[in-house]
Amino acid sequence: MRKYRVVWIVVWGLVFFAASHRNARCNEFDLHSLQSDVFDTIDQVRPAVVRITGGSTFSGVIVSADGHVVSVAHAVSPGKRYQVTLPDGRRFRGVGQGSNSKSDSALVKILDSGGDLPYAPMGDSSSLVPNQPCIGLSYPSGQRAGNEPVVRFGRFIRASRRRGMLQTSVLMEPGDSGGPVFDLNGCVIGIRSRIGRSMQQNYEVPINVYREFWSELNREQAFEHSEPSAPRLGIRCVASSEENEKAEGDGLVILSVKDDSLAFKAGLSPDDRIVQLYGRPQQSIKDLREAMDNAWDDGVESIKVQVTRSDRSIDLEIDLALAREIAPRVSLPENDHPVIPAPRGFKELERLANQLADLEAKLDDACVTITSDFGEGNVREITGTLFRGTRWVVSKNSVVGQNPTAEFDNERFPLAVIDRDTVNDLVLLESPEVHRAGIKVDAAGVELSTGAFLLTPDDVGGGFVSIVGSPEFRSPKQDSRGFLGVVPATYQDRQGALLNEVIDDGAAKSAGLLVGDVITQMNDTSIRSQNDLRRFLSEADPHALITAALRRGEDELTKSIMLEGIPPRSDHAANKMAKSGRRDGFQKVYPHDADLDPRNCGGPLFDLDGNLVGLNIARHSRVRTYALPVSILREFMRRATSNSLSINESDGGISVRGN
Repeated sequence: MRKYRVVWIVVWGLVFFAASHRNARCNEFDLHSLQSDVFDTIDQVRPAVVRITGGSTFSGVIVSADGHVVSVAHAVSPGKRYQVTLPDGRRFRGVGQGSNSKSDSALVKILDSGGDLPYAPMGDSSSLVPNQPCIGLSYPSGQRAGNEPVVRFGRFIRASRRRGMLQTSVLMEPGDSGGPVFDLNGCVIGIRSRIGRSMQQNYEVPINVYREFWSELNREQAFEHSEPSAPRLGIRCVASSEENEKAEGDGLVILSVKDDSLAFKAGLSPDDRIVQLYGRPQQSIKDLREAMDNAWDDGVESIKVQVTRSDRSIDLEIDLALAREIAPRVSLPENDHPVIPAPRGFKELERLANQLADLEAKLDDACVTITSDFGEGNVREITGTLFRGTRWVVSKNSVVGQNPTAEFDNERFPLAVIDRDTVNDLVLLESPEVHRAGIKVDAAGVELSTGAFLLTPDDVGGGFVSIVGSPEFRSPKQDSRGFLGVVPATYQDRQGALLNEVIDDGAAKSAGLLVGDVITQMNDTSIRSQNDLRRFLSEADPHALITAALRRGEDELTKSIMLEGIPPRSDHAANKMAKSGRRDGFQKVYPHDADLDPRNCGGPLFDLDGNLVGLNIARHSRVRTYALPVSILREFMRRATSNSLSINESDGGISVRGN
């Protein structure tokens, strides 16, 4: 194991040498230089970020070659066994160690690692400055790319005194708990703990808390004190004045003594009055704890306690050596608190999109707002992407209903639906005029890496800057199912789906369906049982407008129903924001951390050099916006236009090329 420690110390020495050079070159804010630093930091720290499972799934980071994994108390139980999975796929057994609910800090210890573990150093959370760039890596719940942690970018905002936490703009959601936030030197500065309603309310446990409680966190125990403290005496006591208002003299009256405690072994008994401890007068519980803490910190073997017993003064001795055998000091990791360049904040990070204002102003001409009808006065808007030199508009299929229109040059025009791709939620529309503005589809040679900065233009605002969270992955359909709001049962001998319950305020109730109705058909699909109905809804998109045939007594009825999305599973703050109705079930996507309104989906996505790299297709969760890669967009347009789209690039048109 020692040789691996030496290797990692050498590696981190080279890392900090490189970091000092990066810091020197970044005297002025430059987004491309920041991009390079983000890439370097991700490469350095990603191997040490782990996923922890044991009933629930949460995150952590290895901070020593011996397998110390720091995480959060609300996820870790002392003594419980966990599985710790590294990004390279290796899995280890772990056990919960100390857990401090007051600071939400906890430790998991990897067992039988073999000594070749990657790890990241703990930094100094007290030295952070406002607007200092930082990145978070963690394993959010739900969909992601295999064992890869998801990356987010942000800035340090402040130290929250009320919460005892750090506040950053690095977005967080369920499953991220326990994940590390790093500075750009690759040091852990905080551990993800909780969120608020606002996107700016992301709170981390300061890494200095773990350093302060390191010995306590290395024992299988739950504790709540807000400062490291000595072992307890094992007594219950009150101030003498509280026990008897007429009592003379100061001191603490012992009410009870725990068996086998330090007080018991020292000979203390109930009704004894502690007058002095470690040479300090005792008038309150606070005095008692301070005296014990001071003696513990001074490293003494024993301390004297003066008590009054039956009007006699007695000197006893408390043997702290016994406590030190049970609870020895644990040394911090060898790589703890390395020397790093002084931190620096950048005011520009508060309005990062402003740094790309000129580029955004050129690219937002590719965006247009599409309006369409979903029946019964339900009109919805979604962004569309224009292609210069053509009549084509591409957008998000599930939010384009009947009679779509868009405004060009202050005049509204109808759009014709050419093709719909329900798998990837794409729609190709044709406008009556050739577009003089827009983009061309040509992403040849552009490869996106995790951590790459992205720009989403907005035709009515300044746009959004985000970073790629992980490699591309297939998104299975999980939350994007149509919700009818009924409890069905198979009617008689497979003659339909009988509605045993119709939920208030649900889609079925709004459409006029009643308990006792029997659904026999949904669109062109025959419904013979409750399973047929459930299967149809699992494949239907939220907010889809469908036609249902049903029997109500002797009557045959037809109802138009606007399906809803699956209701939130909890009242967690992560669900208190707008998400896309259709937000999963795509062939291939990559996530980024733009705080995108669902209405901005359907629009294009670019890199820092203005290259088209994808199409925003869904706001999936509090943190993740999904984008379709250009290869999916290109294939859809090739198929939809029957390979007939090919306009000379010199004329400002588009080029659709094969893979």
